[in-house]
Amino acid sequence: MRGSSRRFRQPFQTPSVALALTLAVSCLALAVFAQRRLDHAAKSALPFGLLTLAGVLFAVFFGSVALERPQLPSTEWLRRATVGYRRSFGVAGTALGVALLGCLDFWGNRLRPFGLLLWLGGLAFCLLYLYLSEGGTRPQCKGVRITAEGALLAIAVLVAAYLRLHGLDAVPADIGWDLPYNYADVASILRGEYRIFFPANMGREGLFFYWAALVARFSPLGHFSLKLAAALVGIATVPALYLTARRLFGSWVALAAAFLLATNHWHIVLSRAGFRVILLPLFVILSLHVLGRALEKYRLFDAALAGLVLGLGLHTYSPFLFAPIAIVAGIALTALAGRRLHWRALWPLLAVMLVVALVVYAPLGRVALESSKDYLQRFNMQVRLLKGDANRAPINAKSMLENMWTTLWMFNRYGDGNARFNVPGWRHFGLVSAVLLVMGACYAMRRWRHGDNGMLLAMFWVFVLPSGLMALPRELPNVFRASGSIGPGLILAALPLAALGQALRDASMSWPEWDAAIRLRIVSAEQTLESVWRIGKRGLVLALPTLALALLLMVEYRETYHFYFSDFVSVLPDQHNVSIAKEMARTMQAYDDLSLCYIKLWPYWFDGRALRTYMQREDNVWGEEQTLAADQPPLTTIPERALFIVNPNDAEALNLLRRTFRHCAMVPHPFPDSGMAFIAVYVER
Repeated sequence: MRGSSRRFRQPFQTPSVALALTLAVSCLALAVFAQRRLDHAAKSALPFGLLTLAGVLFAVFFGSVALERPQLPSTEWLRRATVGYRRSFGVAGTALGVALLGCLDFWGNRLRPFGLLLWLGGLAFCLLYLYLSEGGTRPQCKGVRITAEGALLAIAVLVAAYLRLHGLDAVPADIGWDLPYNYADVASILRGEYRIFFPANMGREGLFFYWAALVARFSPLGHFSLKLAAALVGIATVPALYLTARRLFGSWVALAAAFLLATNHWHIVLSRAGFRVILLPLFVILSLHVLGRALEKYRLFDAALAGLVLGLGLHTYSPFLFAPIAIVAGIALTALAGRRLHWRALWPLLAVMLVVALVVYAPLGRVALESSKDYLQRFNMQVRLLKGDANRAPINAKSMLENMWTTLWMFNRYGDGNARFNVPGWRHFGLVSAVLLVMGACYAMRRWRHGDNGMLLAMFWVFVLPSGLMALPRELPNVFRASGSIGPGLILAALPLAALGQALRDASMSWPEWDAAIRLRIVSAEQTLESVWRIGKRGLVLALPTLALALLLMVEYRETYHFYFSDFVSVLPDQHNVSIAKEMARTMQAYDDLSLCYIKLWPYWFDGRALRTYMQREDNVWGEEQTLAADQPPLTTIPERALFIVNPNDAEALNLLRRTFRHCAMVPHPFPDSGMAFIAVYVER
């Protein structure tokens, strides 16, 4: 475990290992008790107080334990880096200018080959030049060496892959109201229509759609390929979080955070839904990583890389607009904490980061200038809702504070009420991560002056804001808008057990590494095999946090699996994860002639866009009828036979079909538990 180069006075000396364990277990037990009470107590304030008390006590007892990595570049290194800045600006600026020239070819909200070549080529040349000019070398392949740390990370990724890919075709079954728009947009990309911004459904950024189009090259475009594209991003987020946490705190925190993300049910729901929002947690995590690298090493290449991530993040999901706020807040906290920021070297870094981010954002910015009505329609709608109307009071300061309070407790108390993305009202974090989050946040807030804790806290708190500020009370909390806080939140949740482990290590430094040895010797006529195992109380004590983490992760995995594959499935629309539109599509595809299929429409029954997506068609070959009459088409134009799909409650239409056709076979399609999804009526003259 890596610790800070600066030593802090530890609260637990050699004889106090038992006290350290007692205090840690007491804080954890109090937090678990309070969390369980929160899960069952509707309006009681006592569990909130007890949970907060547990976090504060942990920060008091373990707040002097240092986990942060040292990040203090030498003065000589900074001097040489600053001199190198002047040599790099000319070439890098020219390359970025070429990239901006390429954006002139992106008129009419379209990416075109020549402009795309200039834009991507200029950005790539800028990054490559800065990397090489600052001493970057090509990575050397020294063979594959599997370490224990690498093996554990691989296990975390495999767990994440299983929970995000297992039964992906079946859960969730229904494509919902918004994904058909995504399907149509990805289909347009595959046809060669390379939009920058996708104006349908109130406008959406396009990076995820291009990724989904790439996935669709290997898996036929449909509901499954959209979900697969999101699931692959969700899996990739696990090693990204590991690398970020490792840079901030070291391997132990990184592995704990990776496993917590792998088993986080909020992130699993987003990973399997097929929406572009899954890119938001990934790019928030990457932003924290590259920004930390830039402030640690003061290299222009790292600043340009941070600008690239920030610019691409603006092509993902609108709450990423809060990233600049988080960066400014993080740098301000770092400066206020007394950490020595070398401003003479920092300003050029921030300038490069800003310029590269603007160049990456430039194609989208051009769309915003040319078609501001399309680009801002979602934002304008949100503003109108917040201002209120004749049926709704406007959001004022008091209601905004109430919204923020509701949002802050979404991790532990009450979550999103939308059954498509959560068991209505269930907290967004699992039991283990919810408890550890409070303790870790209190620990980090006490140590906000050390390392990059200020930056981490800023990223966490700022990305909670989009849910509280941009949503109506009935939409709170919101699993989409607040998802940028997942990564920073789980890093915070990984801190408590690492702090305990470091405290135990410091308290047991004077103990012998081992107290006894077990020797095993096998002797034969040809050779002697001998193995020695050394054991001791110091090793056993240091293993306790690892064993505790393993046990807690098992608890988290069990709760998550039951949440998603049992509780969540039972509430998924349309009913028990049965999609009416998907079942209709199966029934119609089994019929040999789609032109002889008719659907009797019924208010709020099914989504026609979803049906077309399942049928993988952009137009209707079948008929969708508002009314049926014996003397009007389609009943008068059916040659010999046809298939009608009718709502079970539409008794008038069912009786009319019985009277009109000589042969009429009605096949009910029930829901798993009770009730009827629809009735397939096969008719013949």
